[in-house]
Amino acid sequence: MVKVRKAFRLIGFALIAVFLLAARSEIKAQTDEFPNRPIQLVVPFTPGASTDLAARFLAPYLSDELGKPVLVENRPGAGGVVGASYVAKAKPDGHTLLVASSTVLQSPLLQQTPSFDATTNFAAVTAVLQHPFSVVISSKLPVHTLAEFVAYAKANPGKVNTASLGGFSDVLSAMFIHDAGIQAQIVPYRGAAEAMIGLIRGDSHLLFTVYGAVQGQIASDQVRLIGLTSANRSPLLPDVPTLAELGLKGFDVINVIGILAPAGTPAPVVDRLSKLVAKVMSTQAGRDFVKSTSTDPVSDFSPAYYAAMIAAADKKYRQVIDELHIAKQ
Repeated sequence: MVKVRKAFRLIGFALIAVFLLAARSEIKAQTDEFPNRPIQLVVPFTPGASTDLAARFLAPYLSDELGKPVLVENRPGAGGVVGASYVAKAKPDGHTLLVASSTVLQSPLLQQTPSFDATTNFAAVTAVLQHPFSVVISSKLPVHTLAEFVAYAKANPGKVNTASLGGFSDVLSAMFIHDAGIQAQIVPYRGAAEAMIGLIRGDSHLLFTVYGAVQGQIASDQVRLIGLTSANRSPLLPDVPTLAELGLKGFDVINVIGILAPAGTPAPVVDRLSKLVAKVMSTQAGRDFVKSTSTDPVSDFSPAYYAAMIAAADKKYRQVIDELHIAKQ
């Protein structure tokens, strides 16, 4: 009987070894063959967004390095959730990638039934660039600074509002209203262009946006830049204070644009893609691109660094949403 048990145990070990060997062989085959067809860079927004610009900058360089076409495909909808969900369900072989912002990855936190989980449904490939949000106010208001805006809002409780694009934009607005200690409404807009029109007209009073998208309006004093959401000042805007240094101590919000693959994508494929992006972004062309988009460079292109950023943001905003009782839909 003991001999029979030992025999079955040995057979079991042998079968496990065979399965492990087969799995390793399959991963090696996938890695050796990568890429064996065109690569799809999915952008979950319409053309012209920061994610789209990053994808279209990287595509030709990656195509040259990999020897296969790298195609940009826009799949907008639901604040980026449509495109992100598509990639999360794609075959994990490195041929379908997502170019996403932090706002996309955190949008499911506001869903009753999340479409995906940023920490489990994706393999982080690399961060590409990052930027704080610019806080702009309507020039129709008789204020020019954060302190003046807060004082005005407190003197006119409930009469000022923040423009929101939905999703994570709601979280930013709720954080600001709470930290500033004001009474204000969050007014939804269908898109950034519509929100900017509302701000210029004075229909709404404050908006979190990307600096590059409002440079012209700031220069012409249609809107006023009163602060940035990062903990430290941006090297591109050294004269613009942060909300934290102006008194909103809890504000440290950075929007990171990066590349992700479906969970389960072989690590050698992820590492190869990460190193190629790092190579491109370290060139003069890469540095010029970052500067042209009024964003900041990242310091580490490794998958582990990007994955840690995603996990930290996920934990932080889950807590914020619970503490501020932000409604989920």
